[in-house]
Amino acid sequence: MRMQKFQAVQFLRIQLVAMLVVFVGVAHAKSGETHQVWSKIKQLEYPSLPEDVGTNAEELSRGLRPDSAMGRHWPLNNIGFFEAFTPLVQPTISRVKSCSKDIVVAVVDTGIDYTHPELKQNIWVNKGEVGAWTPKDLKSTACRDKRCNGIDDDHNGFVDDATGWDFVHNVPLPFDTHGHGTHIAGIIASAAANGAGVSGVCPNVSIMALKYYDNSVLGYNNLQNTVKAIEYAIRNGAQIINYSGGGSDPAPIEAMAVKKAGEKGILFVAASGNDGRNNDWMPYYPASYELDNIISVASLDQANKLLSSSNYGKKTVDMAAPGLGILSTLPSSRFGTMSGTSQATAFVTGAAALLASQQPSRFDYAKVRSWLLRSSGDINGGRTKKFMTAGTLQVGEALRLQMKEMYGISAPAVAKIQKK
Repeated sequence: MRMQKFQAVQFLRIQLVAMLVVFVGVAHAKSGETHQVWSKIKQLEYPSLPEDVGTNAEELSRGLRPDSAMGRHWPLNNIGFFEAFTPLVQPTISRVKSCSKDIVVAVVDTGIDYTHPELKQNIWVNKGEVGAWTPKDLKSTACRDKRCNGIDDDHNGFVDDATGWDFVHNVPLPFDTHGHGTHIAGIIASAAANGAGVSGVCPNVSIMALKYYDNSVLGYNNLQNTVKAIEYAIRNGAQIINYSGGGSDPAPIEAMAVKKAGEKGILFVAASGNDGRNNDWMPYYPASYELDNIISVASLDQANKLLSSSNYGKKTVDMAAPGLGILSTLPSSRFGTMSGTSQATAFVTGAAALLASQQPSRFDYAKVRSWLLRSSGDINGGRTKKFMTAGTLQVGEALRLQMKEMYGISAPAVAKIQKK
């Protein structure tokens, strides 16, 4: 009886969220697109298990070689992504591995459209909450899978959390009704070499969807939800946390959560903020907490210049990455552009996941952070050290440095592939 009540309440919550998705989607749909908005709303139920598809490094690079569509790939070119896989860096390339599903990246954001064709194969799956299940009373429920049985099968404190958790509605369906979280997830891990025209920095990595914010819900508590999401990521095996939110007021409970993540070996990649200010003078949290597991990220334009809207700081901002007009995934199988330090942060997270994938079982956030910062480049116009601790994200250089220190292999620096 208790389980039936839980399922009834859960079903009602799902329907309410679904109604909200439709309402928000229709309200934001362009003319002529209304009939397509969230057409797969029935998939708000439990997403299917992703197939185990691998994208090796050379295939990934080959599928995104500069062509007539190179303009949309300028962020990948600017961060030295193509350098990482070009044969010109032999013998380094012989050691570079593709992104690993064993690396789990927790995206603490507005949720994720885990049904998106570019993302569904890379969504983290809680193995303790999936699999065949037979109820004691076969007539009591139609559910035959752990993901819908109303039981906390893995005893982690969350019922049916097969792909993550929605801390706003307190349900195991972290679906994105806003778009921001899906966009971030796409930058990190959207599929590559499939003709869609976009690629994440680290396809095939596992994305854990943790929803802490919904702009359409009254009475939400972003701080409490953020802390809960970080704690969930810690408890459920994430190696990297991507976080785009923040504010001017420090919060001890948030700082403690990020610190605890570091103690558990988790890298925390955070946006520096979009106020165009110096974080050395006016800190932006959580990016400005003085913790060694944090990478604080500023944003750049296509010319590798710091965006006027980006926060910066010689002591409090670590590095910068592309953040202007970034093309990525959006809910309802769509694509679109967004700008800001959120997008820049996702590029750094993807790069960290790629480095971590070289030795998934021996992940060390301090080493990954060090490789990223020490391999960074200068911003256009110089004065890099005036704006940040290190410099601009350079994935190819970071991999070269990693290969050299891991295997004693060195390779010459490679000029960036030029746009046609």
